[in-house]
Amino acid sequence: MDKDKALAKIKKCLALAKSANAHESATAMRQAQALMEQYGIEHSDVLASEAAEAGAKSGATKQPSNWEATLAGVVGRAFGCDLVFSGVPGIAAQWLFIGIGPKAEIAAYAFTVLLRQCKAARTEHIKTHLKRCKPAGKTRRADEFCQGWVFAVASTVRAFARSEEDTTAIDAYKAKRFKNLDKLDARDRSGGRDYGDSMRGHRAGRNARLDHGVGAVGGAQGRIGHG
Repeated sequence: MDKDKALAKIKKCLALAKSANAHESATAMRQAQALMEQYGIEHSDVLASEAAEAGAKSGATKQPSNWEATLAGVVGRAFGCDLVFSGVPGIAAQWLFIGIGPKAEIAAYAFTVLLRQCKAARTEHIKTHLKRCKPAGKTRRADEFCQGWVFAVASTVRAFARSEEDTTAIDAYKAKRFKNLDKLDARDRSGGRDYGDSMRGHRAGRNARLDHGVGAVGGAQGRIGHG
């Protein structure tokens, strides 16, 4: 039996240890403890195994824009996930969604779909309203548009009420997976607010949708979208 199989068996034993039958509970706990000692598995390993991560490509290589970081946070909260921004300089970075069960994968899927829609809306906004802007002004105003778009999506999100047990498992996973995490400093390129662009973004963001028929969508639609 390898370590992964031992871990799965330990989890089953610990579940049985919650039995109301005192004898059955004690036997299961002894078995779990024996396996943990035999395979060098700690309680933190058991906790961490409840969590999983799924990656979604970022639009940045090093430092994400404010609106993209906000969108990732909105999606993470919707599915009870923690977020880690990970990347190697010069290569497109990714957002890692860390959650319980399938929630991480669903969150990564939802973020990918929404980011694609926001970028498409941004391109259309630039083409329609910002053609005559200088590059710096175009970027600033396009970011304002995206921020408005994300705020519209955020207003439809129902945050997932995460249990204390889930939080403990996610924290244990992060402690084992990531030794040193720095606070993310997203780029704010807006410079000053242009409410016209922001309002156009908000109106466009009301049309954000997660399509039917793809593996993770069922769960995603339940938490994000306009019903």
